[in-house]
Amino acid sequence: MERRGPLIISAQNYYEPCLNPNTFLEKKDGYEIFYNWSNNLNGLSKGFVYQLKCQPGLILAISKQYPSTAFSISFEEEEETNFVRLLFFLGEGSHLQHHIQEQKTTYCSNHGYLTYAHSLKSELIHCPAKPFCVIGLLMEPWFIKRFSQGVAGEFARTIEGMLAIQKQGEFFCCPVFMNPSINICIHEILGCTYIDARRYLFLGSKALELMRFGFDQLNPDKGQDTSCFNLTTDSPDFVLKARDIMISDIKNPPSLTDLSRKVGVNRTTLSQSFRKVYGVTIFDFLRTFRLEESKRLLQSGNKSVTQVAYDVGYAQQRTFSKEFKKYFGNTPSHYLD
Repeated sequence: MERRGPLIISAQNYYEPCLNPNTFLEKKDGYEIFYNWSNNLNGLSKGFVYQLKCQPGLILAISKQYPSTAFSISFEEEEETNFVRLLFFLGEGSHLQHHIQEQKTTYCSNHGYLTYAHSLKSELIHCPAKPFCVIGLLMEPWFIKRFSQGVAGEFARTIEGMLAIQKQGEFFCCPVFMNPSINICIHEILGCTYIDARRYLFLGSKALELMRFGFDQLNPDKGQDTSCFNLTTDSPDFVLKARDIMISDIKNPPSLTDLSRKVGVNRTTLSQSFRKVYGVTIFDFLRTFRLEESKRLLQSGNKSVTQVAYDVGYAQQRTFSKEFKKYFGNTPSHYLD
């Protein structure tokens, strides 16, 4: 009897040889993995997958596949995706169809897509049977959220709207045009010749570059007319002094009134100038600094969660843990060795 439609394989069988991104980020031994599919999948597809931990919350993934037939990957159980994906598909005439409940999204070759789903049951169809390559950036929500905090405009609204998806089956997908800058960056990634630690530095920097090129398309505001480092002569001194005062004693920072008095300007001038330079309010800056410092202290393994919370200026561990999880996506104890 003639078979209709592509061959179906479960996601578990297809992806089992490859590390789950969450598991990969938690690995302590090494920052990259390479897996060759040549001897698996009963000849269904040959190729490889490469993953690189660029930094906490960010993975660069490269996959090349040479399918012998059209096939479909079935996600039979709900998949807790946990990752924002910026994907670029390369190939001649190949395309992928993503069926999510009654919604169908087609990923075309030589196109890019920014996608996110909280959880979903879906089917991914590879057709026709032609070689294709996928370059992807996998970003944990807390990682990408940092780039929209304290920022106004279309870019921040897009990121916040994407991450607000909570319901089962909801799916965010935004096309990203593969402009010359993106194509050059991808070409440089695929052409990497380094075989030592320099590969980590090179690919990690290119991943961030690719991320910026993709995000540029979400933000019609192209920035200011002058360099962001072209600070006016009457503001840098007191702005930098205010920053240094705040981070020199994060346990007991001064009030805005006291801080403005110490740097010699009024509250309004200080607030407006600080936001112009750093893109966030003074106390949003302090909050972010406290949380980043707390993560560093936790990872050092020398202090308890309670002690770290106190050291960075939180009177209540409960408040600290709540803000930490909201910012990083994990509890403080997750980072204890």
